[in-house]
Amino acid sequence: MIGLVAVLKVIPGKEKEALESCRQMAEEVNKKEKGCLLYEPYTARDNPSEIYFLEKYAAMEDLEEHRRTKHYQEFKEKMKDVLAEPPTVTVLDPVQ
Repeated sequence: MIGLVAVLKVIPGKEKEALESCRQMAEEVNKKEKGCLLYEPYTARDNPSEIYFLEKYAAMEDLEEHRRTKHYQEFKEKMKDVLAEPPTVTVLDPVQ
C-alpha cells in the first residue's frame, strides 16, 4: 500500500479553472485506474488557492502507472497555466 499527498498552490484568480481540472482528473482516475484506491482533491478551508490531493494505491507500480496515463499527462499540461509553483508531492508508507 502506498499513500500520497500532493499540494497544489494555484495563482489567485485561477481557482475556478484549477478546481474544474481537478474534478475532471479525479473522475478519470476513479473510473479508469483499478490500482488507485483513493483519489480525492480538497481545498484548504482557510486558503482556496491551495488544493490537496489525497491518494492511495495498492502498490508502487500502480502509482507509477498513474503517472504514465494519458489523463495524468493532460492534467499536468493544463495545470501549468494555473499553478503558482510546482506541486509538493509526499509519498507515504503505511504505519505497521
